Amino acid sequence: MIVKKVMGLVVTVLMLSGCARPYGPAETVINKQIVEPKSGTEQTKVTITRNKQWAGSLGDGGVCRFLIQIDGKDVAKLRQNQFITAYLDNGNHLLRVSNECDIASMGMRKSLEIKADGVEQNYLTEVGFWGQYRMWQVK
Repeated sequence: MIVKKVMGLVVTVLMLSGCARPYGPAETVINKQIVEPKSGTEQTKVTITRNKQWAGSLGDGGVCRFLIQIDGKDVAKLRQNQFITAYLDNGNHLLRVSNECDIASMGMRKSLEIKADGVEQNYLTEVGFWGQYRMWQVK
């Protein structure tokens, strides 16, 4: 009886670990200039990561990528568990996340005004259960 329970637990853990994907860089980088630091310019390293999640992946099956924009310019497209690091000139900037699948997004997006001040910043983004986009600073 105990052996069956232990084997069941082992199988469950192995199955769940097979679903885990490590975080990795964005496969689609649209603006390559913004992802490389400029020498001689005061800049802030800003990383935006798309969360892996169950809620929100049901509607698009995880197929639609998030479009990341900075100051109105397309920067990258993120799948779940992907990130993009940008180097922003110090000052005020506008981060925006939306869905590349226009029909599915229904104009939904999230925007954040940020101040690049030389201190590294990290943001996490995801889509909520009702399709709302969320983005918040984690560092």
